[in-house]
Amino acid sequence: MKCEEKEKDVNLDEVALTVEVDSEVIDGVRKGEITQLCLNIDDDNKNQILENINGHLILVTDELPNIYLGCYLYNNGEFPYAIRKELQFIVLHNSEDRCLARILEVDTEPALRFRFQGPGKPSIEDPNGDSCIWKVMFNVVPVLEKSRKYLMRWNPSISSFKESNYEECVENMNRGIFRINWSIYEWEEARIGDMFYMLRVGDDKAGIVFNGMIVSNPYVMDDWSGSSKRRLYVDMACVNPVEPGEKPELTLEKLQSAIPEYDWAKGHSGALLPDDVADKFIELYNE
Repeated sequence: MKCEEKEKDVNLDEVALTVEVDSEVIDGVRKGEITQLCLNIDDDNKNQILENINGHLILVTDELPNIYLGCYLYNNGEFPYAIRKELQFIVLHNSEDRCLARILEVDTEPALRFRFQGPGKPSIEDPNGDSCIWKVMFNVVPVLEKSRKYLMRWNPSISSFKESNYEECVENMNRGIFRINWSIYEWEEARIGDMFYMLRVGDDKAGIVFNGMIVSNPYVMDDWSGSSKRRLYVDMACVNPVEPGEKPELTLEKLQSAIPEYDWAKGHSGALLPDDVADKFIELYNE
């Protein structure tokens, strides 16, 4: 499956879970109104969601249509399962529509503790019980069929985001993602699910150092440089980082040579790439 929003060919059978939902859920995810999805675990999908199982699945409930609640041994307050590391996407579909969503994070929290008395016997709510109904939530962002492409610029010598911050982000990636916010100059059309590409400038490591998705609508904050101005920012989920200290494969020189009609070296951070430039850039990036 070729999908420019992910910038790479992926086998969704290996990295995605497909679930059937109402059209309202798909619309809500696309619009950024629904950012958290929860699914019922059952015998058909538990192996697609979970790995390294060391707890005992006691009961599955489906009281809420968009929340999955599983009953597990309390395990000293720790969720007794691990979400599959390969699970990166959720495909939402019904007979009329289909939407791909990227998993950003997975949250778990105990919803109810009880004493489990054995199969077929009534469970008794008990704050000190050995079992628990867990709520497991996937934080997601839509992968748009046609996303805008934004060029962010980063000069480590003057930015508030220093080389050490980048190193820390890469070191602490979760599910192949780290999250930061960034100022965006051409913010008017930016939306959740648009793509960005971070261009490092100002030194001998200039080039595309990571990319990702915009995961918030633009919002106002104080200027990162400390001036009295106010700036627009977006939150970003960042993937495919170049190893800190190494020169990127797609260098500034390659960009300037391949697409000379666009001024890559100069300009604001958060520039919306024109469609013709974006098409050429995506082709170059994929190569």
